[in-house]
Amino acid sequence: MKKILGVFLAVLVVFTSCTNNEGPEMPVGEAPVMPPEVSMAPDMSMFNDQGSEGNREIQVGNWAFAAINVGVYSAILYQRLIVPVTAFKATLGADAMYNEGEGLWVWEKAFEISGKSSYSIRLTAEVVEEDVFWMGYISGEGISDFVWFTGESSINGQEGGWKLYEGPESSSVWLSNRWEIDREAESGFTKFTVEKEGEHKGSSIRYVVNTDEYFDRMVTIVNAAEENTIYVDWRSEEKNGRVKSFAHFGGELFHCWDGSLQNVDCD
Repeated sequence: MKKILGVFLAVLVVFTSCTNNEGPEMPVGEAPVMPPEVSMAPDMSMFNDQGSEGNREIQVGNWAFAAINVGVYSAILYQRLIVPVTAFKATLGADAMYNEGEGLWVWEKAFEISGKSSYSIRLTAEVVEEDVFWMGYISGEGISDFVWFTGESSINGQEGGWKLYEGPESSSVWLSNRWEIDREAESGFTKFTVEKEGEHKGSSIRYVVNTDEYFDRMVTIVNAAEENTIYVDWRSEEKNGRVKSFAHFGGELFHCWDGSLQNVDCD
């Protein structure tokens, strides 16, 4: 009887050992929460000239002054850094797969940019305790797995930051940012700071969504070259808003526009 029991235990040990060597276990839980779209691509389309009658009539006005200044940063994000920004947006809603060998969550997606080319992105996330570290590898014509942006965030997706690089020809950081989001209240902010050498280095734009305020969108622009700060507030639906700049207006008062983007007195 003892001999039979000994053989049984030996077989059990061998079986257990083989089972444990089959490979690493799958991660417990789900993929980390993706940073929100606003963290990298805030909606500043309010200041695009969409060809409305009101826009065509404006030559110089309060809205136009705000639009020109917001446009500097919009151009960086949506023109010069359109590839990494579009790449990140393409991953939103995509399914994540866990790569056991690398210990990474991976999102992969092909996308196109009108007038440019076709690309693909491999976005990876490494979870380290309560932090997530992101890498955006982009491939396309003439480039292969170029890391166009990196980031870090809390595992619950409530705060984090990005670094967006200039491009394959120069791997220096163009913009860095910090962001926070209250998903339940649909409120938060993202602040971009220019890291690229030149006259705009150190300048920043802070975009805020606050659904509890009358003006539910707010932008603060700091122009490091001119030591000037510009405050822009507006209502996302009605399109009316206000702007303040001591350097431009010569005072600390706000200057307003209405829903058709025409100058009006502030209440």
